[in-house]
Amino acid sequence: MHQYEIQEDRKVIIDWLRRLGIEFHTSFVVVNPEISEHPIAYANEAFFEMTGYTEEEVIGRNGKFLHGTKTDANTGSQIREATASAQPGIFEIVNYRKDGTPFWNEITVQPLAFPEKSLRYILMLQRDISDRRRAETLIDLQKETYKGIEKGHVLGMLLQNICETAESFFLDGVRCTVLLVDEAKRFQVGAAKSMPDEFTVGMRGLEVSTDLSPCGAAYLRQQPVIVEDVAQDALLSGQQNVLDRFGIKAIWSVPIFNGKEEAIGTFGIYFPAVYKPSEKDLVFMEEIASIVSLAVKFSRQQEEILRLAYIDEESGLPNRHYFRTELKELLKDGKEGFVAFISADEFIKISDQYGHRAGNDLCRELGRRLVLAGGAGEKLVARFSDSRLSLYSTIPLTRAPEFLEDILSSLREPVSIGEMDLFLTVKVGVAIVTPAQQNAEELVRCADSALSKAKERVGEAVCYFENEQDEVMMRDLRVANALTAALKRKEISVFLQPKVALESRDILGFEALARWKSPELGDISPAIFIPAAEKNGKIRQLEQHVIEQVLAWLKKRQEQELELRQVAINISAEHFFHHSFVPHLVDETKKFGVDPKWIQLEITERIGVVDIDTAGTVFDQLKKYGFATSIDDFGTGYSSLSYLQKLPVEEIKIDRSFVSNMEEHGTRAVIRTIIQLADNLGLRAVAEGVETENDRTQLLEMGCTIAQGFLFHRPMPLDEAHLL
Repeated sequence: MHQYEIQEDRKVIIDWLRRLGIEFHTSFVVVNPEISEHPIAYANEAFFEMTGYTEEEVIGRNGKFLHGTKTDANTGSQIREATASAQPGIFEIVNYRKDGTPFWNEITVQPLAFPEKSLRYILMLQRDISDRRRAETLIDLQKETYKGIEKGHVLGMLLQNICETAESFFLDGVRCTVLLVDEAKRFQVGAAKSMPDEFTVGMRGLEVSTDLSPCGAAYLRQQPVIVEDVAQDALLSGQQNVLDRFGIKAIWSVPIFNGKEEAIGTFGIYFPAVYKPSEKDLVFMEEIASIVSLAVKFSRQQEEILRLAYIDEESGLPNRHYFRTELKELLKDGKEGFVAFISADEFIKISDQYGHRAGNDLCRELGRRLVLAGGAGEKLVARFSDSRLSLYSTIPLTRAPEFLEDILSSLREPVSIGEMDLFLTVKVGVAIVTPAQQNAEELVRCADSALSKAKERVGEAVCYFENEQDEVMMRDLRVANALTAALKRKEISVFLQPKVALESRDILGFEALARWKSPELGDISPAIFIPAAEKNGKIRQLEQHVIEQVLAWLKKRQEQELELRQVAINISAEHFFHHSFVPHLVDETKKFGVDPKWIQLEITERIGVVDIDTAGTVFDQLKKYGFATSIDDFGTGYSSLSYLQKLPVEEIKIDRSFVSNMEEHGTRAVIRTIIQLADNLGLRAVAEGVETENDRTQLLEMGCTIAQGFLFHRPMPLDEAHLL
């Protein structure tokens, strides 16, 4: 084996590492950090198998020889910094095999020190995580596609994003296409941005045939068609000049099916080199094709849904739902502007005298004038309610008064209703958009409040909302400053809210809720101080304080030989993933002498999206020590059956937002589905926020047996709960 400038002591260590490598099946390399280029001093056989390089091609070289076009330079710099400073770490980076194939490489940097010989090395464990990254990418891609459909993104843009994502997992220079087939059995290009324009023009409207391309063959045969070498394939014998011009050496194509198992197009990959797919490659292509199928299907459905959901049928203007949705998106740009509500005093009289249709005509005409008024610029106009129009504009604030005057001028012209020309008395309420005020719902509320003030005035009026943002910001600042002292002084107390059996109303357990009564600030809502704790890095300390109080209460009941009931404690993501979470929990239960089974940890469902692998490990540890677990606020985030099945939880909680809107048919369907899902997975379903007897009755009818809410018990101090 070639040695890289090593002394006798280094030879001994390298020999030891070599022997270790024989038994150690995980790929690894050993780097010498004492030389500026950090050369590889040793690599085991598994590394050579993974990368395709030989020992002679690796030893003595810096690991950068594995880098390529898709390698992230920042991650590479972080690995070099960790190596130079002998700091352990785990990194994920795209590296390249000798044959040019990119793969996702998880690199674990672990310093090795030999003080007695004054030597040090860096051990780098290497793991090919391409399969995992492909799986994660498919999940993310599906979410992105759904989000894009919901936002009304053009289908071609969604399909192009799918193609570019697929391209990132193959050879540099690979190109992907989505070709859809219309009713006339002709190709229509869904996505082919990376292909030459000549290809796009040639394929558009081309009749589908098995004799012209693997894509046509895949569509008609309804099965994958793989051409590993276009020069050797009879199917493409007459197209060599075109393929050479495009630099295409291999083509893989799989059919895209609809829900009826009918082919609707093909997903194709074009390679710049002769290339043979693995079984995993084919599975990946078919999964990509499935996402394309979903995008096509739901995009077409969404077009109709969006038209029905976001357009006011009576006036033809966008409706309030469209306005709220678009406003949230537009505000992300951080531009100045304003939100305004506009109303004509005469609307009700016109509707009463000339009928509802006349009121619709009035709104249509006012909307048309608003769109045209004020000149160019980003503008959003909608019918927010029967009599109110909403307007959002990104006009600079210095020009806002002039802009509003232009709008009023356009509305002063008479409006023709029936056979009459009517002059309108217009009222406008305005909320200013500033860097400090970018909340869509708050801006809508402020504009509505300003319109109410405008309506109190006689004649035409424009009222601005008097901004309270500075006061709110100061309040949040005072809360953040007081929180540290409050935790030290143990000002934050724990209240318990019982969980009950819906049928008998018997108490089955409790949920622990943090409450803060500050001597200086008074009662502070959890909706304020919990986000403040998260922002200021105090949430773990706060939750540990809650755990301690709950355990002390359980110990007291245990010593008095009173009945013990399980207490649920909410845990944030930051705390859940902290390395000390489980050890601290175990130590605390031992200190207080409380069996872990009396403690339940409530974790939001978003935990599974953050890091499903680590989350599963933590849940397994909790289960091992006997703690119960629950998924809180189920259904409000990115719920995933796949991760719910992987996590060993015993309970899911139906968020109060569903229970409070149970009168809506769609919401009842969601609740019923969650209850059935829980039952199918052998979990308990607990309904939150039950406040009326009608809520209780409906939940029982749907099969829910456990709940909590004001109908049964309000949150109560520990001393009061002790009496139950």
